[in-house]
Amino acid sequence: MGWLPLERYRRPEYTGANRCLPCTVVNSVIAVVIGNTTFTLLVGLNTRPTLAATVAIGVIAIAGVQIWLRGYLLPGTPTLSARYFPPWVLRAFGKEPFVVDGTRSESGIDTERPLAGANAVRFGERTAYGTLEDTFADEWQAAIEDLASVETTVVDVFDVDGAVQIDERGNHVILTLDGRPFGRWVSRAALLADLGAGRVLASRYDGWGELETAERGQVLAQLRRYIDACPACAGEAVSSLDSATSCCREYEVVTVSCSDCGTRLSEVPVAAVDEHEAVS
Repeated sequence: MGWLPLERYRRPEYTGANRCLPCTVVNSVIAVVIGNTTFTLLVGLNTRPTLAATVAIGVIAIAGVQIWLRGYLLPGTPTLSARYFPPWVLRAFGKEPFVVDGTRSESGIDTERPLAGANAVRFGERTAYGTLEDTFADEWQAAIEDLASVETTVVDVFDVDGAVQIDERGNHVILTLDGRPFGRWVSRAALLADLGAGRVLASRYDGWGELETAERGQVLAQLRRYIDACPACAGEAVSSLDSATSCCREYEVVTVSCSDCGTRLSEVPVAAVDEHEAVS
């Protein structure tokens, strides 16, 4: 446990894994400008250059501690970054884990092919949306209930090697593999849903073993949009349109949540959903 006054001053939503690199860069530049301005003003007041430099360095150091503890120097910087930084800059500075709720599309995989091949989802002829098959839903729920070790199942489902560590931050779950970011889920129930689904897909779809780790993550995230029962309480899963806010931007998302306990099971940006359906 850290020193209590510092812990109270710290802003975990803007630091650690949640730190916004564009905001950090902006605030660091501001800190240097303030330090340089301080030096110039002091020299202009006939302060000895060595003393002026010492004070300026101290100002920059204090600003650095502020950025380290709170993620920003000036309040409102996250909003500033969201408003004025173009999307490509935000993406260039992003620190997304390797498998992250289907919000990344680098693999370019057709997620419908394995889901249809496993008889998991029945897709319509004129729409990209589909319906979860009853037999698959039953096997999926049974696989979730049979999960013994989350860490071991992660290694098996995603075909990776290394030490898996689970870090629950609020409602979100962060997985690290040998100390490096591996995946992020909107809830522990969402993670369990993916692990159970991965077990079933491996037995139903012959091409599962040929998929890369990122591709498996995308298929599982896509499948989770069709889940009908909450892994946490077995309540009904319902979809809706909502908004989500990161440190740098606000965006609309299509969500799936439990109508009973409120656990969020899926959260996909509307832009990603529209792009998928357009391609489909």
